[in-house]
Amino acid sequence: MARLKDTAAPLKDALGDALLTLMREMPLKKITASQIASLAGLGRVTYFRHFSSKEEVLAYKYRTAWRDFATHHWYDQADDRASATARFQFCLQVREINDVVYDAQLGCILLEVIVDTLVDETPEPTAVAGSDTRAADAADRAVYLSRFKAHALSGLIDAWIRGGYRQLPEEMAAIYISFLSPELESLGARGSERRTGGRAARMRRLQRIREAAERRNPRRYVIDDGS
Repeated sequence: MARLKDTAAPLKDALGDALLTLMREMPLKKITASQIASLAGLGRVTYFRHFSSKEEVLAYKYRTAWRDFATHHWYDQADDRASATARFQFCLQVREINDVVYDAQLGCILLEVIVDTLVDETPEPTAVAGSDTRAADAADRAVYLSRFKAHALSGLIDAWIRGGYRQLPEEMAAIYISFLSPELESLGARGSERRTGGRAARMRRLQRIREAAERRNPRRYVIDDGS
């Protein structure tokens, strides 16, 4: 089913842009809803119809920016490296917003949105019968793993931003992957069962071959369709 168009999006975008403009000029605590609405050419009532706080406005700006990014960039959501690369590239694309938000000590808003986008991409675990404890444990493990990966990646993104974006997104994604054990990476975003034996060994072997090939000729994991 097609997603319904948000008819209020232009109004919310204008309020978000106005808030970011004001944040470049004064501390966030001194900015009022009336100032935001006035700069956006809207009424104060319109502001409160759509937002309950300035932090909510900033989260909206990040979420809409991510939706736009994801629309114009394809990547394999089941591939940990591709998913991480996409987030680092996105954060680099919205660097001007990050500068303002981090100056206001509100980087947690970006990180929360990053975690939400990662969790949204993780399929819900298949329901299991109450008596099947092994299947239930595997389903729980998949949920815990997806949360672990999401928060680990958001923490790495936070350190990268605070460090001045010194590494390329692809380099940071490689660092992220290097922190995952072969077992964790082999589970993947869609896995719910542990891979063992020969298959796990093959996975690790293929990973080492892939990383060696990338050092010789780095691959591009996020593809821009040019639109």
